[in-house]
Amino acid sequence: MMPFLAIAALMTAVAVLFIAIPLCRLRDGRAPLAALIAAVAIPVAVATLYQRASNYPWSDASTVAATRPPPTDTPEMIELRQRTADQPGDADAWIRLGDAYMGNERFAEAKQAFRQAIAASNGGDDALRLSLVEASILEDRNALQGEASAILDDVLERDPFNPKALWYGGMAALARGDTVTARQRWSKLLELSPPPRIREILEQQLASLDPGPREGSAAVVPPARIAVRVTLAPDMASRVKPGAVLFLIAREAGKSAGPPLAVVRRQAPRLPLDLEISDSDSMVPGRSLANHAAIELTARLAAAGDAMAAPGDIFGEATWHAGSDTGVPVQIMIDRVVP
Repeated sequence: MMPFLAIAALMTAVAVLFIAIPLCRLRDGRAPLAALIAAVAIPVAVATLYQRASNYPWSDASTVAATRPPPTDTPEMIELRQRTADQPGDADAWIRLGDAYMGNERFAEAKQAFRQAIAASNGGDDALRLSLVEASILEDRNALQGEASAILDDVLERDPFNPKALWYGGMAALARGDTVTARQRWSKLLELSPPPRIREILEQQLASLDPGPREGSAAVVPPARIAVRVTLAPDMASRVKPGAVLFLIAREAGKSAGPPLAVVRRQAPRLPLDLEISDSDSMVPGRSLANHAAIELTARLAAAGDAMAAPGDIFGEATWHAGSDTGVPVQIMIDRVVP
């Protein structure tokens, strides 16, 4: 069994490289993102499909353990373990050790290494915390319903378009029976223009979700929709960076803290641009735009493509009021600079 798994892993790695390397060579702002999605989604999809289709007794832990040789430490692992023993506060060493364990499918040890890295770096950044999530899920799928789910929700509050968080966040939502959130997260991942094969996987996952309420159930309130037209002030044209990403963000009026109500993302848009923000773009399941008397709308061009505002980004704001739908889009002119 182990030789087969080794060959399968090698073929999966080749598939990832076959897609990711050409993408990374493209001069397109979306290419690195597409390569990252491919690197995450293809191995997960391969493992999931094989577990479902094969007749190997995966559920028999004793059988699997009996066929698995004892783990072998690589020279890198030995060196990094010694380094972390000598310098337990070296977060970089713990991260590299965790990555080494992940590469050798020693997920439990990888999880512990990433925990040490988080402790050594006073909480760690989102990328490190997502590494812990990935190791936890690969070690035990039940982790989707525990700490991993909380971390994913927290990351998505700050970075609504993080590809890895959207992928695993959809899995976590599905694990707790929340098909609405799973659909929202995987739909947002589709908006990031993944490679065709990844798009196919996501579309299959979305098609398999509950299509909606059955006959005889309570009527569903149509989602609220706000039409918006975004324009650019003439004196801002020189500040638009090539490949800049437009974020249209909806927040409850008077509340700047916490996750937004909804977010729309557009890669390298041409302004003026007409678009729409609705409940399908919601970041918080169960909260509808229609439930608010006033909503503050912000259109921001992010030079680095980050969901969080950064100095030098340019933006504009407007307020939508319930009952003011006259068929005319809300006008937002981008005319200010983030200090």
